[in-house]
Amino acid sequence: MSLFSDLKGTTLAYFKLGIAGVRLVDNAGNLKIRNTGDTVDAELTASKLNISGNSLVINSDAASTGADFKYTIKRPVTGMSADIALVLPVNNGTPGQVFSTDGNGVLSWTSAASTSLCDKVVVTNLAFGATSPVAMFSTGVADVINKIEVIVDTAFNGTDPTLSIGVTGTTSKYLGSTDVDLKTAGIYEVHPGLVAGGIEALIASYASASSTTGAARIQVYYASPA
Repeated sequence: MSLFSDLKGTTLAYFKLGIAGVRLVDNAGNLKIRNTGDTVDAELTASKLNISGNSLVINSDAASTGADFKYTIKRPVTGMSADIALVLPVNNGTPGQVFSTDGNGVLSWTSAASTSLCDKVVVTNLAFGATSPVAMFSTGVADVINKIEVIVDTAFNGTDPTLSIGVTGTTSKYLGSTDVDLKTAGIYEVHPGLVAGGIEALIASYASASSTTGAARIQVYYASPA
């Protein structure tokens, strides 16, 4: 009688552990661990998993349709100069937090640092009967006016209505009177990219040219130092 250690293999495409145990299945040269009936994959429990390749594939049998796709985690194949070990945080963190490292691979949750500029937008409505100038808002000392968007929702019917945006004394500093056609509904954009000269009170200078209809929205996109 041959000893178990003399067993070289099996003529079947699988090897079953016990009467009701899992099956070790040959899948085109790859090992699969299946349940005793070979209907689904079985779990594998080990104290440590060593992977000799460069990637870990989650949901490897994905159909690649709908929401059923593979998720692959890879290591960089070039550029590494030492072994890397990452230690995950002890909890789930809170919404908006990001990973931070101590430089030794220990990861923790931390609040995201604020960027140097914070985008803001102010909306001012303009109607055909508005009294010029129309007060808008005041900037901070070093605010940057990035973009001005004029949305003409209802075309103005005056002879030649005009609109400019700026400050007292320089009424077209951020948007000139020829940058917008109030007689044609649409969206008009300019990108000044200018730093406010101190605290500025922005105004919309408007000439109705006898308009009896017309409505627009003025949206100013700007940024403030964090």
